Amino acid sequence: MPEDQDVEKLSEEVKTLRKALNELMKSFELVSSLAENYLRLINIYAQYGGLGIDVVVPQLRHDPIAREIVKILFDLKSANISQIAQELKKRRGKASRNTVREKLHHLIELNIVEEAKGERGNTYALKKEVLNKWFDLIGIPIKFDQTE
Repeated sequence: MPEDQDVEKLSEEVKTLRKALNELMKSFELVSSLAENYLRLINIYAQYGGLGIDVVVPQLRHDPIAREIVKILFDLKSANISQIAQELKKRRGKASRNTVREKLHHLIELNIVEEAKGERGNTYALKKEVLNKWFDLIGIPIKFDQTE
């Protein structure tokens, strides 16, 4: 019966080795995915000279104020005109509520920003599609549910 014990022992070792191999394959897939995303980012950087939001939304490439408003909304998640103007003033040195309002309406027309009515006035946020495109670009597998 020592042969049966040897077979059992070998069987357990094979199971252990298979489990270790599966874990190693999962790790390899993760590293491979990270390397692929890194190379894609390097390629985008080389192609466009940066990884700014204007790569995802090329309509903003020649409008520095609108591009900065999008960056502000990316940072703040949601804000009203006064908050955006205040942050824009911090970043650019000057800003007017009228300019911010005009740019926001333009961004709404471009389907980049959405407006939400609130009890204390309207707030603005980036469209979920824009955020999803950005996360796809940089290789982060996050998707925002459209039903929020």
